Amino acid sequence: MESLKDNMMTISSDEFENNIMADAEEFSPAIKQQDSGTHKVPEDDFKAVAYKQEWNEVSKLPADYIRREDMEIKDVAMKHVLPFLPGKSLMKFRAVSNEWNHWIVCPLLAYQQSTSFQKLSGYFYQVVDVDFQSDPNFLSLDHSANGIPNPSLKGLKFSGLESYYVCNPLTEDWKRIPPHQYYHGSDPAVILAFDPQGNIESYFHLVAAVPLLDQPVVFFGIYSSQSNSWSCSSSECLELEYTSLVGGGLYMKGMAYWSTTSNGVLAFDVKNEVSAVLCVPILPGRYGAVTQVKDELSYVTVYNDCGDVFMLDIYGGMDMSLNHSVCINLGHKKSRQTLEEDPFIDNGTVLCSVLPCINSGDDIVVICTTERIYLYYLSGQKVETFMTPGQLNPKRRFIPYTNSLAAIHELKN
Repeated sequence: MESLKDNMMTISSDEFENNIMADAEEFSPAIKQQDSGTHKVPEDDFKAVAYKQEWNEVSKLPADYIRREDMEIKDVAMKHVLPFLPGKSLMKFRAVSNEWNHWIVCPLLAYQQSTSFQKLSGYFYQVVDVDFQSDPNFLSLDHSANGIPNPSLKGLKFSGLESYYVCNPLTEDWKRIPPHQYYHGSDPAVILAFDPQGNIESYFHLVAAVPLLDQPVVFFGIYSSQSNSWSCSSSECLELEYTSLVGGGLYMKGMAYWSTTSNGVLAFDVKNEVSAVLCVPILPGRYGAVTQVKDELSYVTVYNDCGDVFMLDIYGGMDMSLNHSVCINLGHKKSRQTLEEDPFIDNGTVLCSVLPCINSGDDIVVICTTERIYLYYLSGQKVETFMTPGQLNPKRRFIPYTNSLAAIHELKN
């Protein structure tokens, strides 16, 4: 049998093109609808027509629309670079021109920046105790790019020991949350649940994990900014007997997470209101923190093995199994006299802890010691060092912060 390839080679290119055109006219006649019926489109209608500048005037394009061929470097930077910068840098760039100032204060840019820039900018920290609660302060990881006007938040008019406030420290915009129905305790385990993606209205939730007094039961109070009201979830956690929640928590991908004193992680699905406890198989007496590694939930522990060597264990997955261990040298140099005099150093080893961390593709683990805060990049095995704000205190709480322009709209009555 003659092959298709051999058959096609016997036909000239002109004959092949004519056959194709004939088939197209036979099976796909061009038609055009008119009041009187249908007829074939004249051949002249298929001729290419040159682009006319008048089209741009008739179409009434938006005033800020710039055709790609007319864009300058400043236009490209304004539209496609600014959304990926931290908020502090954007505040500085308002002085570039009136056009830039108008764009930077635009709610649309605030939405784009909150969805595009999600890197760790620093930590708010404070000592939280039953009898004492210090003013919050801010530790910036990049003073030139990540900062806020008032690190202690004293410019915001907060009042009431049992009141909640939601604020954007960069814009100094804040709202007071309506009173809740149940007593949340002196050190409430509350998480701000905010998803910027597809949320141009900047709606958010507050999720409070509230243990019942003298009962191994934790219930969840949920505040919704959309309805401006609190509700009590029908889901309760009955699996935290002889344990308690540790400090704040972490929110990612619609889930709220809290560490516990029994080496477990309390998880709560905010949308579906379902809770569960994830058990972490670590040695008794060793604690870690929930953090985000490779865009997934992880539980990370750290301990000083000897000298400058620290061991990092990363647990993850539905069973929170040990994914991998990392041995790192942080260069934590101390003299023998300092080791003997420092109350936070035991038998020549440095006490250390892992801080909760949010990432955006950086895979950072944050380690806090008596003198330093280390940012360890898992992918590149790079270490950045920052000074620790005072002595390591187990009652000091660190809350990760992202330098965002996300707006806080007026809450409904």
